[in-house]
Amino acid sequence: MEIGLIDIKGTLPCFENFGNLPTKIIHENNISKIKDLEMLIIPGGSIVESGSFTDEFKKQILDFDNYIVGICSGFQILSEKIDIGRKSPIPIIKEGLGLLNVEFSPLICTDLVKFNIENDNLFGKKNQLGHGFHCHTYGNIEITNNSTKIWTTSEIEKLNYKMVGKQNILSGVFKNKVYGTMVHNLLDNDFVVENFLKNMKIKDDEKQEIFKKNSILKEKLKDRSKISENFKKIESNDKKGIILLATGSESGKTFLSTSICSKLKGKTFVSKIGPDVRDIVPSLYLLREPMTKFSSIKLSDRGWSEPSEFLEFVKNSKFNNYIIEGVMGAFTGALNKKNYSGSEVSKILGFPVYIISSCSKTGIEGSFVECMAYHSLLKEMGVNVAGIVLNRVYNAELLEKVKKIANDLNIDLIGVNKLNVNVDNKRGLIPEVEIDYEEFCNATMKLDFEIDIPKINPEKINEDSKTFEEYLKIWSEKLININ
Repeated sequence: MEIGLIDIKGTLPCFENFGNLPTKIIHENNISKIKDLEMLIIPGGSIVESGSFTDEFKKQILDFDNYIVGICSGFQILSEKIDIGRKSPIPIIKEGLGLLNVEFSPLICTDLVKFNIENDNLFGKKNQLGHGFHCHTYGNIEITNNSTKIWTTSEIEKLNYKMVGKQNILSGVFKNKVYGTMVHNLLDNDFVVENFLKNMKIKDDEKQEIFKKNSILKEKLKDRSKISENFKKIESNDKKGIILLATGSESGKTFLSTSICSKLKGKTFVSKIGPDVRDIVPSLYLLREPMTKFSSIKLSDRGWSEPSEFLEFVKNSKFNNYIIEGVMGAFTGALNKKNYSGSEVSKILGFPVYIISSCSKTGIEGSFVECMAYHSLLKEMGVNVAGIVLNRVYNAELLEKVKKIANDLNIDLIGVNKLNVNVDNKRGLIPEVEIDYEEFCNATMKLDFEIDIPKINPEKINEDSKTFEEYLKIWSEKLININ
């Protein structure tokens, strides 16, 4: 049995294991091999947004008469149409292949989920339960014809950034031999694989051959990365890591974290403070690493893994570098409840922190002043501040002036020059709206800057008895006393 996995620009063939079932990589140069497969898996990614499928790819899929499984964006491309017009005054409609009678529209969900099989099918029996995660911006599904049946529903708690309480939403459908689901890791549930192999009448020896081919396929997928040369084993066993906190949203955290991941040697793990794991997908696209429970670090009760769990993971894992992206501004949410901000989680983790500010909003001078204020309060809180990053720098002379001031204060200041591409206004380069992973990552790799990734010691949990309000009061009083 040959099971194909599509690996073209905009796809995420390493985002999950797909039940360890794929045995053949399908890419731009072997499209004709699709016809020889027993099953084709279309992974998530930015297939719809980036227009990844050529006419020849579409033809091969439409002519294919065996099983197809589409996941997330791979599901969307099998639909009738997709409205990707989030934050647009009018719908932006993309046509799908029409193999499944559904239409998509904006709905954000980044939860760990329980899914339920709603109808007997190739992969499971009705009412069988499994686990996975959602990671999508366009996930509202409307069935347009009852010939398409419900495959999965998902139990979620948060939609469009708001806690909505536990409720079930439609997450997958099937029609004849075509299946689509928004649940990542669905195929990685043991019962799903067992049902599939049983229904396909696969014997034990052939099953072992499939898994053997799959292990080889995974190595080949890693080698196909844009930065595969960076993955070579390095001699040092030291662990290094940083957290990127910002003075506010749209400072460029995702752009910079992806760029940093593209430059590092050895094995790199990337994670997000808070539940919105969409922001780290560009890095995973480059690194060809899967999304895991530890890809999200909890803000209080929002997210996937406790800070203590994450530190234990770092302690025992084999990665060389750990890049953690903050959420919104460093102090956003801090007055809501304890450990509800990136600053507080950063203190618990103890990782070195770089503060990012975009010069496109307040100028180089304003960004520097902003970063210095954040630097001061974070230090007061006991956060391990390593330096500041002025992003989208537009004037070398002004940068040198603030660099001199920072050097006199023994503060590491990094300037990142503004790229010619207009990231702020170009759809396709904004993770929270509409992203083309290929274009986004190509742009991040053009950034020319160096940042020191210090060594880390993940042994210690930095518990804090003071609240953010207390630190804010102490810091404010010190400022007043200076005058």
